[in-house]
Amino acid sequence: MKQAIATLLLLACMPFAAAAQDASKVKDPILWGEFGTWTVQMEPDLGHACVVASEFDTGHILVFGRYFKPGKPGFFISFQNEKWKSLVHKKVYSVSVGFDEKETWDTESGAYVQGSTRRLAMKTVARAFFDEFKSSKTVKMFYEDKEIARLSLSGVETAVEQMDACQKTTDELLKISRTESNTSDPSVKKPSTQASDDPFEP
Repeated sequence: MKQAIATLLLLACMPFAAAAQDASKVKDPILWGEFGTWTVQMEPDLGHACVVASEFDTGHILVFGRYFKPGKPGFFISFQNEKWKSLVHKKVYSVSVGFDEKETWDTESGAYVQGSTRRLAMKTVARAFFDEFKSSKTVKMFYEDKEIARLSLSGVETAVEQMDACQKTTDELLKISRTESNTSDPSVKKPSTQASDDPFEP
């Protein structure tokens, strides 16, 4: 039974695996799947992290996930809305993010502006932030004590489970890719079976 389940899981992720066959060289996001109103995909720019995203009627786009940049692993959440025309690229804003009626998370969030893309993103290393996101029904963002976003997290638990599955597959593909790269690199010196009399031999 376990073997059958493993085979089904492998078949389910084959389109993703085919697109990410050489994961270390992938530059564009790769879709893992769509689950209700949520999309799960792998983002090379975030250290090959898988994320969940959803677009809302209010014009907001919400993205949540892990990031694996060297020395700075953790979680992030970003709120995007093209109506936020006053956002200044790379400017830092003091915002708060809250789940349901729980205490808010206060943070300094950097703005990203390019074309119609206008978003604020916060980062944290706190596992509790991940747990609250996964188990809550709503998420809110505040700026200067004013609520600027209130979004439904309906169905997010399933989406996060798929995000984790996406991450596991991505990590496995990266491991395979690195192993194959090392074994096929002609510059990698192979151990000699014979002793050499020349101590300076490369």
